[in-house]
Amino acid sequence: MLCLSTGLLLIFSILVLANSPPKKPLFSSSFAIPGNATYDYVVVGGGTAGLAIASRLAETASVAVIEAGGLYEVENGNQSVVPWYALTMGVLSVSESYPRQPLVDWDLVSVPQTKAGNRCIHYARGKTLGGCSAINTMGYHRPTVGTFQRWADLVGDQSYTWPNVLKYFKKSVQLTPPNLQKRNVKNATVLYDPTVFDNSLGGPVQVSWGNWVDITATWLALAMQSIGLPLSPLSFSSGVLSGYSGWVTSEIDPDDATRSSSTAYLRQAIERGSNLNVYTHTQATRILFNEETPKKATGVSVSTQGFKYTISATKEVIISAGVFHSPQLLMVSGLGPPSLLSSHNIPIISPLPGVGQNLQDQIFFDVLSGLSTPSTGSIVSDPSQSSRILSQYLSDASGPYSSAGGYIAFEKIPPSSRTNFTSRTTSLLSSLPADSPEIEYIVLAFPNTPGTNDNATTVGAVSATIQSPFSRGSVTISSSEMSDPPVIDMAWLSDPADGELLIAAFKRCRQALSAPSIQGIKTGPEISPGEHVQSDADILAWLRENVVPVWHPSSTCKMGSEGDSMAVVDNRGRVRGVRGLRVCDLSVVPEALPGHPSASVYMLAEKIGDDVKNGR
Repeated sequence: MLCLSTGLLLIFSILVLANSPPKKPLFSSSFAIPGNATYDYVVVGGGTAGLAIASRLAETASVAVIEAGGLYEVENGNQSVVPWYALTMGVLSVSESYPRQPLVDWDLVSVPQTKAGNRCIHYARGKTLGGCSAINTMGYHRPTVGTFQRWADLVGDQSYTWPNVLKYFKKSVQLTPPNLQKRNVKNATVLYDPTVFDNSLGGPVQVSWGNWVDITATWLALAMQSIGLPLSPLSFSSGVLSGYSGWVTSEIDPDDATRSSSTAYLRQAIERGSNLNVYTHTQATRILFNEETPKKATGVSVSTQGFKYTISATKEVIISAGVFHSPQLLMVSGLGPPSLLSSHNIPIISPLPGVGQNLQDQIFFDVLSGLSTPSTGSIVSDPSQSSRILSQYLSDASGPYSSAGGYIAFEKIPPSSRTNFTSRTTSLLSSLPADSPEIEYIVLAFPNTPGTNDNATTVGAVSATIQSPFSRGSVTISSSEMSDPPVIDMAWLSDPADGELLIAAFKRCRQALSAPSIQGIKTGPEISPGEHVQSDADILAWLRENVVPVWHPSSTCKMGSEGDSMAVVDNRGRVRGVRGLRVCDLSVVPEALPGHPSASVYMLAEKIGDDVKNGR
């Protein structure tokens, strides 16, 4: 009888196990131990593009990811997890005396910007899994149809047109409709086109609208609408930007209102049992090549806290180290401007004059005014509100902590505001795609500082960002070592066309702040720059001292057609003059993309990942 019972129990156990869902792999199983190893692919950089392309390649091959940082959830705490902190993170300071956070930031400082107040700018870049998607303000939208047609024409490949890239945008994200109950305030209407998303594809990055709306931002939204920028009927992911305003979607998981970064790709890959192996706190020091002609990339020399070893690639090495470090790694490895490499005694593998050149950096400024409405910041900083808003966030994924998204708008400067443009500037602007905006506006609100305007509760900001700067900067090297930071010169306002355009945008910001719809909440005179700044010369002088980065640099390893001598990679991201080496990040886009680039970086990683998997 006992034997029978034991037998039945054994059979029952086998049936239960057979019908139980398989256990998910351990998260820790995809983190490698330092030491020599070989994989099909090696991806340098576990940032926005790096984790996306690595996870796709790991569906069918073995992949190593070399990441100089660690887990931002551990090393930057709530600063990189709770949406509100994305707007207040100290590491985003541009001052030379910025508060350091070396666990997640590269501590990069530019050379003096000779046309922008001779200022040296701290330029925050994510040194962590997730890269800049772990420290940005989480805005998500897509460029315009015309932008992609221009990209396709510049690189001689029509697969970059809007109809052809849309599938990659769809594949990378899942959209959650706005939660109207949690967004229950006036003037917070969201309109959007659901057909440009496809949740059935299982995209890893979560996209939605914030579960909280700043009251002051709703008033400033009315101001933007009053100067001729109506609410977009499509939102900003359908290929139409210019001439509209709207509430921006954010890369936030609506279930718990936490940041959704490129680490969503990593977690999805681990759950699916992909052959992905991540080396954290490990810096690539050099790309290795064989002696064939042309040379083939065979791996990467790396260093983990001083321990040096080699990660080899049987198929390809893919550099996704970002706009500043991707060109640096190419140069110290022997691919770049020959004279520069020779000056540092670096053997030349492939003479590529365009490496590190063509840097395009979108810059912005704020016009500030005192307002009587409350702001998210004033609520968060009020001790009497702390318990209530913390409970809102933790129990309901709502309230002030749950959102970083705001109201944005795009336009070509209207004809009545273009009177200061020279014929050269007019000609340059006319060369841009017809649907490409020249300026992005963002409205923000901050708690008033005592002494600034004693009658104001809030400081309202209308900012303007140039979308297609004509100034061109560069990234070079000071030595043959990756341990020395790259030499970064954004060359802000070195082209006078940028100054003329920003002067016009400055006046548009003032028009918005003078809109009748918000006069009932304005208190006192303009806070910054102040009403004494009136002439074009005064405005430009103020701009030179106050423009700052919006952290969207691009194009330092630009993609181009065969006849483009400054192109670093071809239409599939393959580095010129060698085999088995690609670059996949924002450094390869031929020109700056309008708006916030993370959506396009995910798209690019999906697209180039497809090329690699299909042998293209």
